[in-house]
Amino acid sequence: MAGYVQPDVVLRELRSVPLFADSHQVPDSDLMTLSRAVTRLTLKKNARVFEEATSADACFVMTEGRAKVVISGERGTEIILAILEPHCLVGELSLVDGSPRSAALVTLAESTFLRIPSEAFAELRRKSTAFQERLLNHVASTLRQTNEQLRAICSFQAVGRVAWCLSRLAARDGQSEGGGIVLKRPAHHEIAEMTGCSRETVTRALRRLKAKRCVTWDDERLRLDVDAFRRYLRGAVTFTLPRE
Repeated sequence: MAGYVQPDVVLRELRSVPLFADSHQVPDSDLMTLSRAVTRLTLKKNARVFEEATSADACFVMTEGRAKVVISGERGTEIILAILEPHCLVGELSLVDGSPRSAALVTLAESTFLRIPSEAFAELRRKSTAFQERLLNHVASTLRQTNEQLRAICSFQAVGRVAWCLSRLAARDGQSEGGGIVLKRPAHHEIAEMTGCSRETVTRALRRLKAKRCVTWDDERLRLDVDAFRRYLRGAVTFTLPRE
């Protein structure tokens, strides 16, 4: 369901997105012009916001909910490129180069997005060279993360893939706690889709990491022991865990 939203409300919500947060590079006047073209979109769980290989006429900012960016695999499978939380921007790459969507966006829970039309996004890029530079840095960072994921899937065995995935989730969502990194316990099927493994393989890999005292978990949280994690995986992966 799409609907109108007050521009001043859009402005406040966009300021929570890293790409739009700097008022010196993206002045209120320019962002307000963009905000007037924005509509709000609310979708139920498992809704497909856009599809891979389709043309792009907008990008989106998630304000509530949870969603996944996926590409198609063999025999109807999907590989998760990213899990989105509120204040994430998605779909901007196709607006930069004019190519079809490189991935699909699917909600994991009831979710709300701000829909930014391509024309309004392009106008902001034309107005501000500072924003254009900020956008290109953002796109480059996103592509690097995708490259790291592809390297993990193609180069590592199952334990290395799962360890890479946990490190990525910890770097993004984890909180330092007594020499470890604590995060909300991820679902096995989501780790599987991010690593190209089966759920059974993920379960075995997590048990191996637990046996080596690299990770522990309960019903709600998963904890990575930073020192044990690094010792066990030394030389096997190339990521860096967040420091306390």
